[in-house]
Amino acid sequence: MAAPELLSDEGYRADGRRPEEIRQVRARMGIFARADGSAYIEQGNTKALAVVYGPHEVRVARGRALPDRALVSCRFSLATFSTGERRRRPHGDRLTAELALHLRQSLETAILTGLHPRSQIDIHVQILQADGGELCAGLNAASLALLDAGIPLRDRLCAGSAGLA
Repeated sequence: MAAPELLSDEGYRADGRRPEEIRQVRARMGIFARADGSAYIEQGNTKALAVVYGPHEVRVARGRALPDRALVSCRFSLATFSTGERRRRPHGDRLTAELALHLRQSLETAILTGLHPRSQIDIHVQILQADGGELCAGLNAASLALLDAGIPLRDRLCAGSAGLA
């Protein structure tokens, strides 16, 4: 079986971009009124939604509360209809657990957690349509949702990926 062609005879990618073009980005903040912060982002054909709740009192186990900083909790999920593969992913499967870990590690470095001791910040990201760059789109949506929630950050986060062929 031959490898799929990356470029058409005219020099375009499958999504219509030239090789050196980046994905078009569209974003909106304040999507949900009941969340402390929310954002929707489209990066090319990848669509992500992020919601932030907190900072609030640690709900699950009070023993998890950190005396000097906020606990950051992240969930990352792919909608069952987000890919051509229509299968339901079990909660906590390896891929989404790994993406949630990367998301949390990245966001924890930017959030000023020391300003909210013994509290928790919940970040939920859902990929509505997956067409490459899901972690980047999710991280960008989460960063915008944190800004919308008014959570103090060291700086804004922006993610991207590149490949060489």
